[in-house]
Amino acid sequence: MKNDQVQTLNYSAHAIEDLREFERVVRGMAPESARVLRRLIDMLQHSVKFILPNCCNLINPDDLRQAHLDLVRLPFPCVAFEAPWDKEDGIEQLGEFEQTPATKRIALCWEARPEYELLPGLNDILHAFPEGGAFVLPIYWGPEFKKWTVALGGMFIPYENTAHERPMDESLPASRIANMATVEAGLARPKAKQFRAEPFYVLPEFYEKTLASYGGDKEKTYAQIILDSRDEALMLVQVCSVINCANVTTAEIGAPVALNKKRTEKGRQPFFSYKVLQLSDDHRVAGRAGVGGTHASPRMHLRRGHLRRLESKVVWVRPAMVNAGTSDGAVLKDYAISPKD
Repeated sequence: MKNDQVQTLNYSAHAIEDLREFERVVRGMAPESARVLRRLIDMLQHSVKFILPNCCNLINPDDLRQAHLDLVRLPFPCVAFEAPWDKEDGIEQLGEFEQTPATKRIALCWEARPEYELLPGLNDILHAFPEGGAFVLPIYWGPEFKKWTVALGGMFIPYENTAHERPMDESLPASRIANMATVEAGLARPKAKQFRAEPFYVLPEFYEKTLASYGGDKEKTYAQIILDSRDEALMLVQVCSVINCANVTTAEIGAPVALNKKRTEKGRQPFFSYKVLQLSDDHRVAGRAGVGGTHASPRMHLRRGHLRRLESKVVWVRPAMVNAGTSDGAVLKDYAISPKD
């Protein structure tokens, strides 16, 4: 299983370097966006970082149910989910919206706290959703430009959410435009389950430029934001619905001390430590010190599975547990778990 061993991606460190350069370039022409970028870099620097499998292959999006949404809570106030995004069926166009290939993804997610408010008034969304929620913003790298960049905006996912099959003609205009584009491209079924998600922008000058390119049509501009952050919003739902199961823990891969010393001496951004999702194994945890804590080689990590809600518990069904470089990796099947409080 050599190809399935857990490897640090180090996306955040490289993204910080490129975003710093981007901030220097736009500082004069887009001062508000530059200010956002500086705060964004700081958030990315201090976020808790997770490694995910290719395309966040944890749960089939077509299997999205209320059980998943009920478990959506960020594990930390600010997190960065990193995943490679290698797909054979790359979509170049969604309706009238051109798509740029992005083969490396970071979903930067944070809760609506004053210290994380990228733009004044962004946290006012809590007036509509007092129960709270999570912002998710795509940061991505693609082969076309070979630079990390940040999306125009992202999505706010309320914590109190409901999976529903809303008829397309009953959706809000921006959502309707985005949903029609994904259905026509074969990326979604017309009656697929949906959940509440509110688009927002973070780069004011670039938002105004995009708005002008659509002739002042705000709905099309927000539809683009929805489409551009669709994958990252699903990443948030998938990871949270898995990590908040009682039998899922995290193991940590430490930052490389020697390599970071060299990077610091060269003025480069040091690499970070990472967390990996793994399935807890109670009878072995009791007999082994350090399992489920901080260690360099996580025992096993999660691949695609799904949840099953029973009368008094949630069942994580058929997850593939991938060997992370030790002799303890395995493929395990049905586990009865209970959701965390």
